[in-house]
Amino acid sequence: MNQLSSLIKNPFVCFGFSSMVVGALLLFFPTMAVAQYQFYEGPEFCKQCHEDDYNDWKASGHPYKLMKGEEAKFRPIPLPKGFDWEDISYVIGGYKWKSRYMDNDGYIITNDGSLEGGNTQYNYLTDEWSDYHADEPNGTKPYDCGACHTTAWIPNENPEDLSGNQDGLPGLHGRFFAGGIQCEQCHGPGFESMEIDRSAEFCGTCHVRGDPETIPASGGFIRHHEQYNEHLAGPHGSRDCVMCHDPHKEAEFSIKETAQCGVSCHSNKLESYSKTSMYDYGVTCEDCHMPYATKSAQALGPHQGDLKTHIFYIDTDPDANMFTEDGSFVKLDDNGKAAVTMDFACQRCHETASLEELALFAKDFHDENKGLEDFGLDPGLTGTWWNESKDGEGFLLEVDRNRFLYASFYTYGPDGEQTWLVAALDSADGTTANVTVYVPQGGEWGDPSGADTGVAWGTGTFTFPTCTSGSFSFTPNQAMMDMGFTAQSYTLERILPSGISCPTFTNNEMAAAMR
Repeated sequence: MNQLSSLIKNPFVCFGFSSMVVGALLLFFPTMAVAQYQFYEGPEFCKQCHEDDYNDWKASGHPYKLMKGEEAKFRPIPLPKGFDWEDISYVIGGYKWKSRYMDNDGYIITNDGSLEGGNTQYNYLTDEWSDYHADEPNGTKPYDCGACHTTAWIPNENPEDLSGNQDGLPGLHGRFFAGGIQCEQCHGPGFESMEIDRSAEFCGTCHVRGDPETIPASGGFIRHHEQYNEHLAGPHGSRDCVMCHDPHKEAEFSIKETAQCGVSCHSNKLESYSKTSMYDYGVTCEDCHMPYATKSAQALGPHQGDLKTHIFYIDTDPDANMFTEDGSFVKLDDNGKAAVTMDFACQRCHETASLEELALFAKDFHDENKGLEDFGLDPGLTGTWWNESKDGEGFLLEVDRNRFLYASFYTYGPDGEQTWLVAALDSADGTTANVTVYVPQGGEWGDPSGADTGVAWGTGTFTFPTCTSGSFSFTPNQAMMDMGFTAQSYTLERILPSGISCPTFTNNEMAAAMR
């Protein structure tokens, strides 16, 4: 196979500049390079028929994987201290996560002009500079990452032969048709052969690091570019990326409507999840199953990187560790599958909760018939409870994350007058709560200051076999019996006007501090 045929069939083929910019680039190439790229047209040519796809691509990160300095300077891209745009040949990235810079010889800049050095990677999410190979002097770090940052990259196996380097730059060890991932990097050059490989493996030619059957990690996070590695190690490993993603769009906006978690694949899980308070608070499936366990530029917290993982499966074992002992890889089971641990999936939001406590709620989370016996009194029990046959009376229950229960019972006294009782937890055994019952007395309408809320009424017991069903029994003391009160008990059900159900979890810092 000749070199041109190899280029046409190269799985690295996708997106581009305008024809004018392409022409400018080709001026730098020797005659051989011009011949190699003679069938490439550039994205403006594709736009003539595919304007919508072009516009989606233009708004994504693909065009900006590598930009000439003269183009990048018109974008909101800062420069390392001590450098002007005249010192920059190319910008690596410059979109959403980070940017790095190449000097006029094509070497990646590793130290700024300050006494401290370093500070040559700009992180957009935090607006901060960080180091990139700061231990290597400027003018020594070559650029050879064009396979995933350019269109039609040809590595130079002999970089000292500058004819094989883009623009003849000694530090740029290869040449390309255009910077960034353009249409023809994926679709092939020209318009005669536009067949596209839709497999996950094809996407994985760039969205991968190292051996795809491993998931590299460092610093307590998955390393970036591992989406394909993660995909293979997750429950969706047999599916193609394009089943969920439109490859022309920016990642976070690329999810197809038919690929929403609960639309076609996980409708049963969505049905049960829609009955939880987390659903009502706007927590999505992706928030838990695709946590920010990956770091591209900079971590935003102890359990929050800047990229979502594609592992999906959550390990609810509180003692589980996501990474190997040396932290260099994600752990895989005997089937090559990985799991996200609860420090990423849960603790990122529930910062004050222990993993042991979170595990009680996370295990079998999607089982709508899940009982409460495993974790006792659940804050999700909070709400309104009644018995349909006892219209006119009922309970308001409050259960905090310390599993302290407080109940108000709106009912009637022996004289037929409306009254209310309050109950506070004495002890709990699993989902059985033993309470002391009080009756408020002495207050007046508009002036409750004279009320005595500590008048003992008797004792009681609540039981909750599920999140939506329960029962109670109250027994008055002798003084209350003398007033005409009698023992009472019946079953209860929870009124769920908003569809909230267990399990739920609240991030109550005060309760955590009191634990």
